[in-house]
Amino acid sequence: MLSAQTTRFFGYYPGTVALVTAEHTDTRNVLSVGWHTALSAEPPLYGVAVGRERATHPLIVESGRFGVNFLPFAAARAVQGAGVLSLHDGGDKFARLGLAVLPDAGLALAGAYLHYTCEVVEVVPTGDHDLFVGRVTGVRYDPAMYDDSGLFAGEAAVYLGRSAYVTTAPGRAVYPPEDFA
Repeated sequence: MLSAQTTRFFGYYPGTVALVTAEHTDTRNVLSVGWHTALSAEPPLYGVAVGRERATHPLIVESGRFGVNFLPFAAARAVQGAGVLSLHDGGDKFARLGLAVLPDAGLALAGAYLHYTCEVVEVVPTGDHDLFVGRVTGVRYDPAMYDDSGLFAGEAAVYLGRSAYVTTAPGRAVYPPEDFA
């Protein structure tokens, strides 16, 4: 039976957390974002919801760009830390969390198994967050984390809520469309 509570469990479901990167002038930041999604294949659009009080918000607004990075389970501590630590409190979150960017792609995190570079095409106010809709202008991925059919084969950091992470199991079930004919 489902309970009628909405506030206690709102947003508490297993999912990946993306690390959103942004920079403007001489300020850069990284932020954990649980609310993110692919929005369109053509044109390729990706959306991230960022609270207006977050230090990353004005960096995205001013630069018109953001990066979306997915890190493996081995980096779950950094994923959590990017959401707990704040640029507002000072200090370089990249250095504090041991995160580095690729030298030829400043928004792409080294160690990410997947990265999207996005240019903002729309900002949609959604209550206490803004949904930044970004056109994907670049994709980088780690081929070692994908199998021959292009499916993710690594250990993703799956967020359960309340600072808890698990990873994907090595077992896999595949149900091709023809199974339902």
